Amino acid sequence: MEKRKKVHKRKAKWKWVIIGIPVSIILFGLGIVAFFGWELTKQTVLLAHTVVTPYKHAEPEKEFKQIWSKIPDPGEKLGELKLPSISYEVPVVEGTHPKEMKSGVGHFAGSMLPGQGGNIVLSGHRNTSFRKLEDVKKGDQIKFATLYGEFVYEITDFKITDAKDENIIVPTEYETLTLTTCYPFEYIDDAPNRFIVYTKLVSQPDLKKQS
Repeated sequence: MEKRKKVHKRKAKWKWVIIGIPVSIILFGLGIVAFFGWELTKQTVLLAHTVVTPYKHAEPEKEFKQIWSKIPDPGEKLGELKLPSISYEVPVVEGTHPKEMKSGVGHFAGSMLPGQGGNIVLSGHRNTSFRKLEDVKKGDQIKFATLYGEFVYEITDFKITDAKDENIIVPTEYETLTLTTCYPFEYIDDAPNRFIVYTKLVSQPDLKKQS
């Protein structure tokens, strides 16, 4: 009788151990998912608060008036961003809030759009949509494929600066594409800096045909 009780207790103990192991694994996995989900949300909020000098939209040249005549809605897809040198493509959507940036790189609503002749500002997460941005070099091309055709930009410079820098993004008199993300890329918590990529326009579609 005594032996049976001991065997029963041993079996019960092993039963809980067997049940406990997969439960622990599941809870650990959920913890990891929650952690990275929170990290992405924090990154998005930080990027959305990147200082952008207010823009006053310039009057487009007459032949360009028809392009982007409608202001894109938040979350609306604007096109594809292509980085041939690192074999990478990512969708571009309107807006830089968490919901919008789940779909890809976000376009700062206050900045210009391709073909409008000013500073086009795109922002993405350093560990998802812009995880390979640290691999690009000066002279590399960035292609922005839109409904109106493909706009090609060449990387001219990089900048690493404090997140509170008020001169991170400014309007320009010429067309340029500016990419921003949090930095350092491997940072676990709230990244203290911003990684900025500056470019110049090198080619664009014949917009006169689309006016």
